[in-house]
Amino acid sequence: MRDAQASQASLNQRLERALLQSEKIDVLLADYAAQLSAVQQRDHSSSEVSNYSHFIIQLQTLKSRAQREVRQLEIELQLGRQILAAADRELLKAEQLCARAEEKQARERTSREAREFDAQAIQQHNFRARAL
Repeated sequence: MRDAQASQASLNQRLERALLQSEKIDVLLADYAAQLSAVQQRDHSSSEVSNYSHFIIQLQTLKSRAQREVRQLEIELQLGRQILAAADRELLKAEQLCARAEEKQARERTSREAREFDAQAIQQHNFRARAL
């Protein structure tokens, strides 16, 4: 159970980092797209435009990877949640079984004590009856 919870926490951290990385890439993409647009508005060389375009393509590739990683982590988190839910159900079952066993033992102990008390009372009664 603790391992599953630790795994979930680790996956959550990885997902947060992946989402943060994706957001940073979005910012870079917007920035470089704006810079490319500004370059295209003025006199420019074809290599300058090519460099911006090439870098934007690399950022888009990184964005695709980040999105795949986010989707994969979300799937892993969902599976982890299902595993944790199953573990919680099993723990609850075990706790209920323990509680039932304890209740049964308490009933048996009470019953045994009552029988012993009754037996002692009968013995005392029989002893007194013989003494008279």
